[in-house]
Amino acid sequence: MTRDRKVIDAALQRKGFQRVDNDHHYYIYHNIHGKKTIRKTKMSMGSSHKTIGDTLLAQMARQVGVTKGKFLDLVDCTLDQSGYEAIVFPPKSGPGKP
Repeated sequence: MTRDRKVIDAALQRKGFQRVDNDHHYYIYHNIHGKKTIRKTKMSMGSSHKTIGDTLLAQMARQVGVTKGKFLDLVDCTLDQSGYEAIVFPPKSGPGKP
């Protein structure tokens, strides 16, 4: 299963990832409140990478802290930013919390 690079780029930026352009496109996740987090991934800008294949999709998913299936949900817009945060940054339990 592949995804078009432009589709991935647009989806990530809509979901809180800010793109930084260098030798690759780097995507750094900023949470709903705008705070920079440790989650990030990158994508090649080369003309031979117009579509991203299974192996690279799985690597990108691992880098942003989700399964490949959830990453595809994020790209296909069936998983929104708050749903992504619930998976990657679950609420911490502490004294008096379940």
